[in-house]
Amino acid sequence: MPTSDLEYTSFLIRLWREPPNAGEPQAASREWLVQVEHIPGGEKEYFASLEELFAFIRAQLPNPSQKPNPGQ
Repeated sequence: MPTSDLEYTSFLIRLWREPPNAGEPQAASREWLVQVEHIPGGEKEYFASLEELFAFIRAQLPNPSQKPNPGQ
């Protein structure tokens, strides 16, 4: 495939958990926190769940039913 036909986008994804509060057991259920950076523009977004992250990434991708415009 010629590289001019290649479509891609890049994201930098960071996931972390905050340390437990004082007196809270180490194994306490804690939510994952997420930061995603869309590499081409450097925009950063933060999410409190993986589901929100996946929805954001899906929204950034072109609709597969749309044909790319070669003039863009």
